[in-house]
Amino acid sequence: MKSAGFLAAIGLVSSVTAEYSLTSAWATCQYLKAVYPNITLLQSDSGYAAENQVSWNAGAWLGPACVVAPYNAKQLSTAVKTLVKFNTQFAMRGGGHMPVEDAANIGSSGVLISSTNLKTLKLSEDLSSLSIGPGYRWGDAYIYLNETQTGKMVVGGRYAPVGVPGLLLGGGMSFFSYEYGFASTNGNVQSYECVLADGKIVEATATNQYSDLYWALAGGGNSFCLVTTFKLRTFDSPGIGLANPSYGTGADIKNKWLNSILNNAVNGSSDPKAAIIPVARLGVGIPEVRYDVTLFHNSQNNPNPASLSDFQGGLLPASASTNLFPLTMSAFAKAVGPAFKPGGESYGKSQLFHVVPHKPTLEAMTIVHDTFFDAIIAENLTALPDFFVGLAWNSITKKFVEESNKGIGCPQGVAEEPAFWVEEALTWGDAADTPRIKSFIQTVNADITAKLEAINATIPYIYLNDADETQDVFGGYPAANVQRLKQIRSKYDPKMVYTKLMPGGHKVAYAA
Repeated sequence: MKSAGFLAAIGLVSSVTAEYSLTSAWATCQYLKAVYPNITLLQSDSGYAAENQVSWNAGAWLGPACVVAPYNAKQLSTAVKTLVKFNTQFAMRGGGHMPVEDAANIGSSGVLISSTNLKTLKLSEDLSSLSIGPGYRWGDAYIYLNETQTGKMVVGGRYAPVGVPGLLLGGGMSFFSYEYGFASTNGNVQSYECVLADGKIVEATATNQYSDLYWALAGGGNSFCLVTTFKLRTFDSPGIGLANPSYGTGADIKNKWLNSILNNAVNGSSDPKAAIIPVARLGVGIPEVRYDVTLFHNSQNNPNPASLSDFQGGLLPASASTNLFPLTMSAFAKAVGPAFKPGGESYGKSQLFHVVPHKPTLEAMTIVHDTFFDAIIAENLTALPDFFVGLAWNSITKKFVEESNKGIGCPQGVAEEPAFWVEEALTWGDAADTPRIKSFIQTVNADITAKLEAINATIPYIYLNDADETQDVFGGYPAANVQRLKQIRSKYDPKMVYTKLMPGGHKVAYAA
């Protein structure tokens, strides 16, 4: 005998129209709870709040009508078919890193599909690949690989709390990208198991009948399918060297810091095992702009690699903190993993990212730095509760891009030359300040762009994973690649389920 909830839900199916409505989501959730109670969480259920509040950006805690957390591809397929049948909008969340509010969550007029239970994690018997589900974060992968005691590694996220699926579907920057390219290109992902819009479960590889889908998933975003397992190529990396020096404040340090970063972008291809994350910080506890960097080398017992000498006494002052410390990615993951969990320093705060891509010149770097921080100070944003900002110069070497474009290539089609993809990362504590922050970002970046255009220092490519909702990501991809992405999307999702029913994120169908 069917439950009362089930019968009530069935009775409401006939009232669901082509319009996306609260009634539609309510009916869908009642049906899902009645038929699939073990994977469906209503708003009143224990566990719902935790699922809603996974996203790093508290502004993305949108309160879906219910949460569905499938355990395998078959259950995810059933969920997708149900959502299509009920014509209900939805979102799917991985690690919740992207701060665009609706990229990985949805409000009460829709359903959130959580990847929490999609937790495949297995090293192949021949040690050549790691299969991992979208329910994991990169720290989980590194801890698992360390526990296997095989010395194997994958090209994954630099920061442990970042989720697996979002990073890979946007291309993915890694400490290891300077040697192997984007995390999802150049064979770094060997296959994707995914659910198509009609519920069909397929495996896409570079050589099978879904090779076009495989290509699209290496940077085309979330318009094509829902991935349930990524099969990643492994390589040997038993240990790394890492340092996190802070050089202090002031004009002299600033100039040496910028020059050191510039040298890394231009000359870094000479040592693809090296990587840096330079961040200029201002905000809570940091009243003046402070210049920090993470130094990385894919080697053991090598405290002073020649390629990082500018940061170890060549330009910037050397100290005990500039020497690379022997470490594992697992240990690094454990150290930074809790930041976005309840009780962590960043949990419950609002966030916004914006990317400023530009050519590698000191003049361009100075424009970005000075325009941005001068505006922060002029607007007195540091007086806002819990306000904190980091300006990170992601240093892109020629080798990084060459490796990314190898093999069958990738949708991004980035020019094979050095560049900077600067990430503006803003954090604040009071949601009431969100409109002011968003307005500031648009105004200051219009100013920065105009100044960069005046010296011919802009570049078209915008890194998807750090872009904000207003940025035209696919406008920076080669036109032919965008057209191909659109054709692939139309082929596998002709009814635009993953575009209109799943509207969050950067959608290739809307590219110019």
